[in-house]
Amino acid sequence: MNASKNRKYSYELKKQVVELYFEGRPINEIVDKFHLSSRKRIYEWVKKAKNDGFSSLQDHRGIYSAGKKKKEKESLEEENYRLKLEVAYLKKLIALNRG
Repeated sequence: MNASKNRKYSYELKKQVVELYFEGRPINEIVDKFHLSSRKRIYEWVKKAKNDGFSSLQDHRGIYSAGKKKKEKESLEEENYRLKLEVAYLKKLIALNRG
């Protein structure tokens, strides 16, 4: 059985990966740096962070819904930070397209 198939990634690692993606780092470089199992994993984390904030990257498996609090929305500081990263990423894309 492949050991990386069931690998769990920490919240801090996921957040760092998403931040590097928003900064415009190449996907292959991120995969190699963090020894990720696939590029698809990065795209999944980025989608989660864009839709629901960085807090959505936390692992909630094993928590029973009976005692579970309602999903907390990301704080304004987290949202502001995420949006700043997205703006920086988009600025780099525009600069690259202009040549």
